[in-house]
Amino acid sequence: MSRCVVIACLAAGLFAAPMTIPQASAQIFMSPEEAKKLGTQEHPKILKEFGGVYDDPNIGAYVAGIAGRIAGQSGQPASSFTFTVLNSPIVNAFALPGGYVYITRGTLALANNEAEAAGVLGHEIGHVIAQHSEKRYDRSLITQGAVGIGSVLGSIFLGSGAGDLVGQLGSVGGGLYLAGFSRENELEADTIGVKLLARVGYAPEAQAAFLQSMSNYGDLAGKMAGRNGGGGGVSDLFATHPGGPQRVKEAMAAAKEYPNSPVYRRDEYLDRIDGMIYGDDPKEGVVRGNTFTHPGLRVGFSMPDGWPITNASDAVVASNSAGRIQFDIEGDKKKVQASRNAQDYLTRIWVPKLPLKNVETIKVNGMPAATATARIQLKSGNADVRFVAVGFPTDDIMRFVVIAPPGGLGKIDQLALRSINTLKHLSAAEAAAVKPVRLKVVKVGSGDTVESYAKVAPLGSYATEQLRLLNALKDSEQPKPGERFKTVE
Repeated sequence: MSRCVVIACLAAGLFAAPMTIPQASAQIFMSPEEAKKLGTQEHPKILKEFGGVYDDPNIGAYVAGIAGRIAGQSGQPASSFTFTVLNSPIVNAFALPGGYVYITRGTLALANNEAEAAGVLGHEIGHVIAQHSEKRYDRSLITQGAVGIGSVLGSIFLGSGAGDLVGQLGSVGGGLYLAGFSRENELEADTIGVKLLARVGYAPEAQAAFLQSMSNYGDLAGKMAGRNGGGGGVSDLFATHPGGPQRVKEAMAAAKEYPNSPVYRRDEYLDRIDGMIYGDDPKEGVVRGNTFTHPGLRVGFSMPDGWPITNASDAVVASNSAGRIQFDIEGDKKKVQASRNAQDYLTRIWVPKLPLKNVETIKVNGMPAATATARIQLKSGNADVRFVAVGFPTDDIMRFVVIAPPGGLGKIDQLALRSINTLKHLSAAEAAAVKPVRLKVVKVGSGDTVESYAKVAPLGSYATEQLRLLNALKDSEQPKPGERFKTVE
């Protein structure tokens, strides 16, 4: 739903002597031309999955400049890379075959200086140089037989729910989550990245510092989602980059390179990200507490308390240990036009092959709707499901799916139906009032604390913890007067 613009890196390296990269230890069957073709083909899918390109040319050019200086030391032409800042609040960065390197604005928000952001980019450039994605794809060809080039997402990505209920009940974001590389791959990418960083002049230990922030992010994300033991789940960078700060320290020792006067560029970095969107972009819909609002679609609804909401590119999901409630919109206008009413759509068009029970016509907040239940088979086993199709005033069909373990639907059914009945058509004024939250870099005054900033920050629960995370502060640590501090407003 957001405008997609690819940011190509045109910056040249700062040093004349390129880095010597050892020959790959495994045979690569994919030619550079095939790799570029594959990356070009998959690039639009990545944009769709991660909210498109972040629509700020200044941020895009700034990141491309950092990455270009790093890539310029690799011995590969800068034109062979394409760097993109994704409009996603999650913390992630990754690379595809053909030199496509991605970093999310969520990652940029978490970094506290230019060297940390450069460390992330250097690591991904290391994956490109070592052709790790190509190797992964080739291994899938060997183990699975002939695979069409269009199925690269099956070898580079792991779908935790792909294929569930004919693709309609797949996990968040359509199941497109980057598969983790081996520890050897990660150490190799770290070693290459550290060498490149040192040659440009960045402080290599900033990469380890960011990994610590990333680890803390995963713990807080798990806590906020109600998962004991932390862990940010598939959307955080550790899901795709196992290891941690110790891994980078090992790479630094292996690289044996360190600049004489290491560069951090904290002030310049904070100046650049000041005003950047933090959290959800209204173009993709926003989550505020237990409420989801999408001004462009003029739709809003609330989920039960204690059911954390995930806003993905193709669905909104609320879940806890008792089950899951998923919302999406029928994207095929022809199917909407072909349906006579909500019940006809549900039974004949949406899930015609399922043995449905309890089919009935209902009202959802005054809007015509239909519902039915079924027992379905998922990859994880059987599940009981309630389907709800709602005829919306915008001539769309809104869809809710309530999923529970066998015999568990009755425990959450009424709770889920009450939430579904909060579905509303936003007025023009309500839609216009939905604004993004943005990063704000301030100078700490006398008496200012993390807690005082948290009181006025529109972050809801865990505001204090989120601000500590954004500024890499320990549990009891406070910013010092005169320092610069990242908050949100």
